[in-house]
Amino acid sequence: MLTAAIILSVTFVLLGFCVTPGNAKYLLSGYNMMSESDRAKIDIVSYLRFFNRFHIFLGVSLFIGFWILNRFNGNWATVFMVLYPLLAYVYMVAKGSKFYRGTSGQRSATYIVMAILVVVGVGVGSMFFVSMKNSQIFLTARELEITGVYGMRVTRDEVVSFSVTDSLPDIASRANGFAGGEFSKGTFRTDDGRNVKLYINKKSHPYLLIKTGKDVIYFSSDEISATELYNQLKAWKSP
Repeated sequence: MLTAAIILSVTFVLLGFCVTPGNAKYLLSGYNMMSESDRAKIDIVSYLRFFNRFHIFLGVSLFIGFWILNRFNGNWATVFMVLYPLLAYVYMVAKGSKFYRGTSGQRSATYIVMAILVVVGVGVGSMFFVSMKNSQIFLTARELEITGVYGMRVTRDEVVSFSVTDSLPDIASRANGFAGGEFSKGTFRTDDGRNVKLYINKKSHPYLLIKTGKDVIYFSSDEISATELYNQLKAWKSP
């Protein structure tokens, strides 16, 4: 996540230096789609002074904020890295509208964009709130169920083997899942091209490794140890 924070921060800072009054009609989103008459209604020099300072500050403060939070809690740092720019852009859209001497329709458009950003922020925040929780394993007479986002069920007969391991495979990419902070959930592709299921809290290890006829599943939670889960599975699989 540190690499992602650096890339995002550098991108914002570069935006603060790259856009000028001379190239704004080519590079500045929205402005480049306007007619010449609409562009004449914008104090582009003053707006770009605000735009550039905003992005430089955003890039620097994003990295500092992420670095500080990451020292205490990787989950908080990840949420900050995603939500902080969204909320900052709400401020930018609101503040930037004063540089446009347009119509009342432009003011309505500003409110709509701000509302969309807020809704997206709430949705992303809710997603993080749900995803950054320990998955749980429930055993019934016939099934093993892993609850939470990207959860799954397997029958008792499908479970081929299970063990406790200290290591995870080298992950190359996410196929269909969530990865943020200390949590990874869903399907991930390994360096050697295999798909594995991860339901892990990276702070909690060793991991429970479950193999079925078609899936390889890694599980960990700070609410219950892998050894305890192993013993529960052993009793569950016994005839």
